Amino acid sequence: GAYAGFGTSAIAGPVSKAGGLGIITASALRTPEKFKEDIAKARAMTDKPIGVNLSPHNVKDVDAIIDTIISERIKVVETIGTNAAAYGRRFKDAGIVWIHKVATVKHAISAEKSGADAVVIVGIEGAGSKSPVQVTTLINIPMAVKLIKIPVIAAGGIGDARGFMAALAMGAEAVYLGSAFMMTKECPIS
Repeated sequence: GAYAGFGTSAIAGPVSKAGGLGIITASALRTPEKFKEDIAKARAMTDKPIGVNLSPHNVKDVDAIIDTIISERIKVVETIGTNAAAYGRRFKDAGIVWIHKVATVKHAISAEKSGADAVVIVGIEGAGSKSPVQVTTLINIPMAVKLIKIPVIAAGGIGDARGFMAALAMGAEAVYLGSAFMMTKECPIS
């Protein structure tokens, strides 16, 4: 998962090295220069892909961050927030896989219409900001899989192999793990 204040190479590099998709949170680095340095640190840890989370409303110079993502040839970008389509189109034009993170099936449908390659749907069990109309992962995933054609990634309340298998049984293509990685020695929090 993407971590608001500590989603850096310290956790993204080891996750990618282990076979997941480690995600650097652009807003955790504050400036395009620090962001670019952190991408280099992650790449020094592994030759496997590293993803980037971009929450445009949390980044001061969003255009410079997007330029960095494109120039550094990041393969996968996850956006979050309303009206991410303009950013998503820039990534897609650059050949980057665009995943959009949402809290509701309604927003997953909108992300698909906007051209997202996949969606992460976070149930109420997941951390971070909550929507007043958000429901559980068990409700979101099967409904989204029925209504959209792009891959659905399940998030919220998945912390082990049983949860992973349950998400796949509901039709998800993958899972998004957050809390499970917060308990690893590589995670830079106490």
